[in-house]
Amino acid sequence: MVPQGPTPGNASLPQSTTVENGEATAMAGDGIAEPLRELLGQAVDGWTALGFERIKERTVRSVFRGALGEIPVHVKLFRADKLSDRARDSLRGERGRREFQHLLRARALGLPAAEPLAFGMARDGDTLRSFVVTRTVEAGVPFDFEMDKTTHHRTGALLRQVHDCGARTTDLHPGNLLIDDAGDPWLVDLTSFRHAGDPRLAQRAHGLALFCQALDGGALDDRARHLLEGYRAAAPLPLAPDFLEHLALATRRWRANALPAFGRRSTRDCRHTATDARRSGQPRWFWHLPQLDAATRERCRAFAEEPPEPTRSGRRGAVWLTDELAVKQRDRGAARKLWRASYWLLFAGVEAPRPIALDLQADCGLVFTARIDNESLAAELSRGALDAATITACAGALGYSVGRLHAHGLRNRDLKFSNLVRLPDTHRIAMVDLDGVRRKPVLDTRGHGADLGRLLAAFREAGAPGNGKTLRAFLRGWLRAHRDLLQRAPWRRLLRRAEQRAAEWARTHET
Repeated sequence: MVPQGPTPGNASLPQSTTVENGEATAMAGDGIAEPLRELLGQAVDGWTALGFERIKERTVRSVFRGALGEIPVHVKLFRADKLSDRARDSLRGERGRREFQHLLRARALGLPAAEPLAFGMARDGDTLRSFVVTRTVEAGVPFDFEMDKTTHHRTGALLRQVHDCGARTTDLHPGNLLIDDAGDPWLVDLTSFRHAGDPRLAQRAHGLALFCQALDGGALDDRARHLLEGYRAAAPLPLAPDFLEHLALATRRWRANALPAFGRRSTRDCRHTATDARRSGQPRWFWHLPQLDAATRERCRAFAEEPPEPTRSGRRGAVWLTDELAVKQRDRGAARKLWRASYWLLFAGVEAPRPIALDLQADCGLVFTARIDNESLAAELSRGALDAATITACAGALGYSVGRLHAHGLRNRDLKFSNLVRLPDTHRIAMVDLDGVRRKPVLDTRGHGADLGRLLAAFREAGAPGNGKTLRAFLRGWLRAHRDLLQRAPWRRLLRRAEQRAAEWARTHET
């Protein structure tokens, strides 16, 4: 049973104590007041010496894990580096206090939320940072769709409870919901929580789409079926019969909005990107995380300081291929677009070289990616290195990859066999030239036929390996990607356009 706290309109900490240590202040329960006072006597950088472990570092918050007295706790500190953050905190109040109150309100509504213990302001260098302290959920691990059926049912029932009680949170995803050692779910991050009354059906669907964002089919994905069963069975009142249609629409809308948002992460500090501090007159570096080590950083920096002779050069810039890196030089704007395109493909699940770094210099930019150790698909086909079964499997994988590209609203004007590379010892095909990647509205299919036409022309120019069997495998993969992502494509019309575009390409490239 979740203990009943104060009513939502009067969220406060019972038996609280004011804690002060220099400029640092807090309101805390009596049981942790003295240990918290000792902690606040140190700046944030000194907390590790008191037994606290920094387990998360983001642009907006830091999270520590430790103990205050005998109580295991998590401490979340919020950053207010930007003017917009400071203005928001000035209008709404410090985020630590707000999340503390949100947790109390959630518990008052009967929701299983982490127990709030304290909030206040801690010293971090010469600034003060808002923080909130919560009791650690014992053995808590983030929800994962690979967990057992019972956990899925309980999680779905909790999501239904959150919606039915009128709670609204815009950041409820699996990372913000912990499963304890008994298999029960707990809400642990309620920064965006509010009580907004009974939600409409579309709002319920949006909440489920947000929670199931990691799945291609959202809440309609097969891996979420037990969670959806728990959601629908949690209350006796049946949901509207068109609820599944709302779920599909909400998933498509979420994906359409999430793709450009993920692209913006390419140039700001987050869990996917680290940026170097700005220095006047110095190059600006952006690093892709988390697969980045110090040695790779040094290799990229050394390359940028003294680039060798390029492997090839063209009107758009130079290209270098080393044992581990593929480096492209473009003007600053084109380099940023190329870097962002790699993030779009990463989000869309399209095979492409792993992005490593972007170096923006005064007059140009260098884009670093991991090199795929293989020759182009055009070269493999021209020397007959692939047997019929491999060609068919590669066609299906390429069709699925292009289908995911299109289902996310992306195009690639440079789709040709010389820009495709087979991952060694697999049938997966990666797109290695992303200069032609563009983003359009998801439902706008213009350009899909042209992409397919370029591939069809390349297929015929290569001698039509595998003939109709290859084309059918490609089309099945392309349609399967659309189905998995809940998209419908006018494939007959697009195939007619592809045939037209392939004929145009053949005429303009006659020798």
